[in-house]
Amino acid sequence: MEKQLKIRVSKKHHVYGKLSGKSTQPLFIMVHGLPGNMDESFYTDAARWFRKHGLATFRLNLYDWQKGARQLVGSTLETHAADIDTIVKYFRKQGFKKVFIAGHSYGGPSILLSKKQDFNAAALWDPSYKNSFTKTKYGDPEGRYIKELDGYFMPAWGVNVVIGKAMADEADTLDWDSLTPNFKVPLLIATAGNGVLKKGHQAYFKKANSPKKHLIIPGATHYFSDTPKIQDSLFKATYAWFKKFS
Repeated sequence: MEKQLKIRVSKKHHVYGKLSGKSTQPLFIMVHGLPGNMDESFYTDAARWFRKHGLATFRLNLYDWQKGARQLVGSTLETHAADIDTIVKYFRKQGFKKVFIAGHSYGGPSILLSKKQDFNAAALWDPSYKNSFTKTKYGDPEGRYIKELDGYFMPAWGVNVVIGKAMADEADTLDWDSLTPNFKVPLLIATAGNGVLKKGHQAYFKKANSPKKHLIIPGATHYFSDTPKIQDSLFKATYAWFKKFS
């Protein structure tokens, strides 16, 4: 059974998440993409798979409807990274000796921007690269700025998402090519073979520090949920990478 956790990450904010396992086990933390949440089937499937293979798991919401949680419109990659560091510190104090982490999509650069980098190994699952919310990118039209909300309404996402101006400005000014050179943790980059981010992942990998590995999963799209075999291959490769550093 998963235990509901509420972790303070600033004077005003908490992160809500779900923990399974004991501090005597290695801990696997999952960071969702934008504008996702921990209860999407991809993350619940991952938590179930890694639990069966002996890891404790923690999945979290970077923003949430619950009291004291952050809101997406007020978030940035920088705040995501800081909150991740605070969460890892919390679990280290709880006695977890090995901490592994995976970030999907926008969760990838959230991990790469960690200042503490207190992970034993990391995996990026089809991570975002050179995103923009103000310009057409990867086939998605630019957002429409709404002055009253101080954010960009994203018209083609299928849900009514507003990206705060701070996050939009950050995406356009961030030195994306400095992210992996500044990351000192053993790094696996898993690319969706049918995705649009392959060239960006090659740039990430080329400048990444060793130890590192780049895996392309044929037939996969962004969520790796195309077939059970594709999803299983992602989880197996991630698990094998973590085992090298356990």
